[in-house]
Amino acid sequence: MTNIHPRDKEIQEYALDRSACSPSLINHIESCTSCQEEVTSYQLLFAELKQGPEMAFDFDVIGLVKPLLPAPEPLLSADRFIAGFLVVFISCCICIPLFLFSRNIIQMFSGIPPLFIYIILGSGVLILLLKILDMYRKFRGQMRQLNYH
Repeated sequence: MTNIHPRDKEIQEYALDRSACSPSLINHIESCTSCQEEVTSYQLLFAELKQGPEMAFDFDVIGLVKPLLPAPEPLLSADRFIAGFLVVFISCCICIPLFLFSRNIIQMFSGIPPLFIYIILGSGVLILLLKILDMYRKFRGQMRQLNYH
């Protein structure tokens, strides 16, 4: 038996369907009087909710909510056209020189001292890591705003 009590969600899952719970959770709840009392109260609550009348709206929910939703974006908008153009343009700027200089690409970089190549690669990796950390911090902040911990 563990000294740590399960969370409310786990107790509710036990009250609804005991077979879906882990054996350690079942053993704890069966041996803990405090948890058994919580399970009993949740089972009473769930039984009362099932006996209550079905909720029915006397108005059209879809008719009230649908006009409030944002309209879908058109398939070909100015933003999508510009983004597509930039993707094609950047791809051409990379692929065409690679194709034209594919035979001489090794000789192009052979005159650069290895120290400069290491500095360029290291700074690129450092910038990439900083951007990833910044993106992760923003993600965590957004999740905190949504109260997901």
